[in-house]
Amino acid sequence: MRISTPEFIALMAMLVATVALSIDGMLPALPQIAAQLSPESPNQAQLILSSFVVGMALGTFVMGPLSDSFGRKTVIYFGAGLYVLSAAVCMVATSLKTMIVSRLLQGIGAAGPRVVSHALVRDLYSGREMARISSFIMIVFALVPAMAPLLGAGVMLIFEW
Repeated sequence: MRISTPEFIALMAMLVATVALSIDGMLPALPQIAAQLSPESPNQAQLILSSFVVGMALGTFVMGPLSDSFGRKTVIYFGAGLYVLSAAVCMVATSLKTMIVSRLLQGIGAAGPRVVSHALVRDLYSGREMARISSFIMIVFALVPAMAPLLGAGVMLIFEW
């Protein structure tokens, strides 16, 4: 069963938006994380962001070929599973090193759905229709970084960092 075009766009946009949400959603908590995990050198907490970006870069090189070999769905599930597992480790991290390694793995996991979503658009559409679908996905990707810090601050009101 094939999903409708609006459903496909929404699903692909959410897969791509995970990256922006992962980076910008935690920005409001960065001072608290620094105070708790690296009080002696709070600037090192910025490595939490850098490690995610490095993980994304490494994951991008790996996930594309893996999705060609093992299938798109498998790589989406693997990446999402690694992302969620790494997020759980981040939630209970008691050291900056643990947080940095977990964020690196989270970046690798986030790369899977991101890369595969672009591949799926190319697999299913071509020409002007592919450009149109990609444009809608990128609109969502552009809006998420503007809303993510607000969402992160809201989560911090309910829970600790």
